[in-house]
Amino acid sequence: MTASAFLPLVVATLISAGGVFLTTPIAHRIGAVSKVRADRWHLAGSVPRLAGPAMFVAMAPFLTLEQALILAYVCAVGVVDDLRSFSAGAKALALLGGAVIAAYATGSVWVGVALWVACNAVNMLDHADGLAAATVGAAFLGIGGAAGLAGAGACLGFLFFNYPPARVFMGDGGSLLLGAALVLLTWEGGPLLTVAWLAVPLIDAVFVTARRLRAGRKPWVGGTDHLGHTLLRAGIPPRVLPVAYGVAALAIGLGAEALLAA
Repeated sequence: MTASAFLPLVVATLISAGGVFLTTPIAHRIGAVSKVRADRWHLAGSVPRLAGPAMFVAMAPFLTLEQALILAYVCAVGVVDDLRSFSAGAKALALLGGAVIAAYATGSVWVGVALWVACNAVNMLDHADGLAAATVGAAFLGIGGAAGLAGAGACLGFLFFNYPPARVFMGDGGSLLLGAALVLLTWEGGPLLTVAWLAVPLIDAVFVTARRLRAGRKPWVGGTDHLGHTLLRAGIPPRVLPVAYGVAALAIGLGAEALLAA
């Protein structure tokens, strides 16, 4: 593989990092910040959460027009939530619009369902510093191609600011974007491959949803009961956990590709 093959990774990393740097003061100015709450592992002050648009711009030049339009819609839903805080029902309904568009664009209903699930799963995975970006970034790296490498670069540029201890959060604009992008970049390989590349976010989502339902709680109400929180409390260092999740995502995805190709 020639050095030029990695150009999307380099370009997207620079655009993402530069974009996050530029949008951080804007986020503070317009109130797109997360206050420290009991349901986040992060423990320091008010953190800007408007990185989604920068990550989208970093990926956009390497996407098809259809992919870019769908991801722009999903990212916009997340950004509005970062600014106005949708109710859980309103956000789910808004994401349903993106799912319908994806199903129509691809001609496959399951892609729409997968996109809706993936957006929510990655959104739930974004509960500890560096976790969602490292996990999805590693998956993008394994998926490869110009779009995959650009996705990895978008995550890497953001991680300069989000790796523990985080100075910036991706917000829903970022997490919903990454979930949708994973589906759009893998669906042509079939549902099993898409599920494999989404395995780590899905495992966490199933873990925390089952835990909350068992406790009689609403699954969409936050808390420090994710699998990542459990591992952090068990003693895994905060700077190690994102790497472990990224390695797991990459191993599962590449393993599935090898098995499906055999």
